[in-house]
Amino acid sequence: MSGAPSRDRPPGGVQRQPQQARSRRTRQRLVEAAVSTFEEKGYDETTTAEIARRAGVAVGTVYGYFPDKRAILLEIVHDTVAQVAELILQRLDPQRWRADDLRGSIRELIHTVFTTRRLRPGLQRIVWERYFKDAEVREALETIETRLMAAVKNLVLHLESIDAGRVRDPDAAAYVIHTSVEWTASRLILGGASEAKVEAAVETTTDMIAGLILRPA
Repeated sequence: MSGAPSRDRPPGGVQRQPQQARSRRTRQRLVEAAVSTFEEKGYDETTTAEIARRAGVAVGTVYGYFPDKRAILLEIVHDTVAQVAELILQRLDPQRWRADDLRGSIRELIHTVFTTRRLRPGLQRIVWERYFKDAEVREALETIETRLMAAVKNLVLHLESIDAGRVRDPDAAAYVIHTSVEWTASRLILGGASEAKVEAAVETTTDMIAGLILRPA
């Protein structure tokens, strides 16, 4: 049919960038509606029509801002992953670590990682599912992982510089710390583990990391 806009792409395939407060509010409403729908129905079962219904707009309005539901998901992924990463990066800043209680600083870091898994856990499950199916989702996560591992390495080197560290290979240590903590936190929190089990894991993980990177007292 000539002249009819595609259901998957707006005319020209270009996303409209909101210039006015009303447009920004509409865009945010669409994102919030998508988050709720993705969490409730899952990504594959969510339709653009359902997102539009929840946002209280016409389906055509959705296509005025996003070419398809995948574009909405990618925006959510970037925002969510960035939010999570920022909280962890703050805790990895050596200037925030207490020289007189390094184990306590490690515990605060581990607790922060576990806490971030409570931020929209349903959406985080979807993100990890799409990690194996969507190259752009995988790229977004791996970009953040690279930043996090660089921050861990920087912390390890800082501990060495104040004669408190014991790591021989900072790159390997950064990879092991990041991977083990992220995987443990994701399995427990996203899997709905009890609070007691989570707290026990935080303590055990703290002991493990402290034993890996700190010199014996």
